[in-house]
Amino acid sequence: MSALAVEAPAAPLWSGRLVVRGAGRQALVLHVALEGVSAPVSAPMFTVALECAQDAERAPGVRPWPGPVTEASICPRCLRALRGEPEPEPPRLVPAGIAQALPEPAPDRGPRRLWAVPDAPTYAEAPLPREHGGRPITWSAWTKAPALNCISSACEWCGDPGPGEMAGGRQGNPMSRTDPLRRYMAYRCTACQEMTAYEQVGGDLKTIAHHKSRAPKGSRA
Repeated sequence: MSALAVEAPAAPLWSGRLVVRGAGRQALVLHVALEGVSAPVSAPMFTVALECAQDAERAPGVRPWPGPVTEASICPRCLRALRGEPEPEPPRLVPAGIAQALPEPAPDRGPRRLWAVPDAPTYAEAPLPREHGGRPITWSAWTKAPALNCISSACEWCGDPGPGEMAGGRQGNPMSRTDPLRRYMAYRCTACQEMTAYEQVGGDLKTIAHHKSRAPKGSRA
């Protein structure tokens, strides 16, 4: 029989140390006190030596932190002190008014390729049907279609969010018995020019013409 070894998670670097927070600071930056140091819970204490400031006389006011502790919330200087890592070199200050020569860039010996960005494709305006049933149709100008909350205004062909444009048409004369008034409606996508024209028959719409778009389907043209 073989025994299964259960690997216990490694204890964090601050295990057994006092985790404190700088008193009066808004940002959540936790510090690690030196091993064996204690601090009162009720009030801030100004003589607690920290891993990042071991001089107790110059250490900031701190108080114990009872909340959860993560490595991201602990002072980076405290973590470097626990790990024995050196402090990063401070940035070198350049005196004002003194120009410094920038290093010469390395010569570019690789082949260069110029990529031409093509213009966005444009599509011819969808033609409205001039007649239906042997009689001409008079169309109004294209206007922006209203946006409805319950119905998506996106184009079913290219996916343009819309809304598109619509136009109204009429045919005949309301006073004529031989050529009665008929109403039409057309809707088009302004991006890909997908267009469908309808005849209003009572409360329904009957398709009379359809202009298929030249844009690839789903292209968001």
